[in-house]
Amino acid sequence: MGRKITVIGAGATGHGLAALLKSRDFDVALYDSETFSERFSDIESMGGIELRGRVRLIAKPETTCDPEKAVRGAEIIFVNVMSDRHAEIAAKIAPFLENGQHIVIIPGNLGSFIFRRVFREMGVTADVTVSEKEGNFFPCRLSGAAEVTVGLPLNLKGRIAALPASDTPKVLDALKGIVEYTANENVFEGAINTGNVIMHIGTTVLSASAIHHQGKDFSLFKYGFTPAAVTCDKAIHDERILVMEAMHMPEHHNPLEMIGKVQDPSHHPENSVFYEHMTGPDALDHRYLNEDCGCGGAFAVSAGRRCGIEMPVLSSFITIAGAINGRDYLGKDGRTLENLGFPAEMSMQEILRQI
Repeated sequence: MGRKITVIGAGATGHGLAALLKSRDFDVALYDSETFSERFSDIESMGGIELRGRVRLIAKPETTCDPEKAVRGAEIIFVNVMSDRHAEIAAKIAPFLENGQHIVIIPGNLGSFIFRRVFREMGVTADVTVSEKEGNFFPCRLSGAAEVTVGLPLNLKGRIAALPASDTPKVLDALKGIVEYTANENVFEGAINTGNVIMHIGTTVLSASAIHHQGKDFSLFKYGFTPAAVTCDKAIHDERILVMEAMHMPEHHNPLEMIGKVQDPSHHPENSVFYEHMTGPDALDHRYLNEDCGCGGAFAVSAGRRCGIEMPVLSSFITIAGAINGRDYLGKDGRTLENLGFPAEMSMQEILRQI
């Protein structure tokens, strides 16, 4: 067996990442709470996890609902859960952490601040790093029992930063041979580059009626990118560029290019998996709003304000999404700079020096 890696999260990404790493001969444990034990039973009965679509393989990682068993002895701990569960997962693994372990949150969504807060509150003394990957590992869906459909070809490259950024070199060194990540300047660089803020928020809000009527048959990739939605996505993108420039951070990729490809399947047949299997959201109380508004969206708006830049289009969509779902994404429920621990009087330059 190779190096021990723990993957936390029994969703599509957790299944996919655990199977991929197991296929590469790592000693892999897939962990989640008892709520997900039926999914683990499916893995056992099916003889492993099957990846299909743009990645094809079958592998059977160990599964466990015991956090101590999952964490003890793990060199790398990949966390693949929705942002609403970050505090829960941090509290479950905190008692069992050991010196030298590396926690990698995928996608980051500023979860490092949540993990750091929980660890401090619980008195964790183990010397561990906490880092965030920019974006998800790959777009995927649970398409059957112990079956994951992957939307894009496997790409082990990506960008990552630790909190604090001084730990990033240690993380990159630990990840050698597993993934081929490069360093972001800090966790904010990954957060401001979140593509789903452009792709999901405005498009989902404008698709509200279709989502209600179609439910599980709705697909944002098939039906959501109407001319009106794309016009709004472009406006949000333009607003974000101004904030990036004020923060002196580069844009790593333009999400509008992906939208263009999704709109033109005849010239981009490589995206056919998105049309065939990438359904959702099936409701508005969904991660496409809760996560993207409450994390990347809320952060972008609050960062813009620290830099003297308003984002009226993005702010409006987030406010409407909050009214729909009964959440205050731009206030108490969002990962704004204020809620991450940076009082209003701190300048962006002062904040960046702290992280």
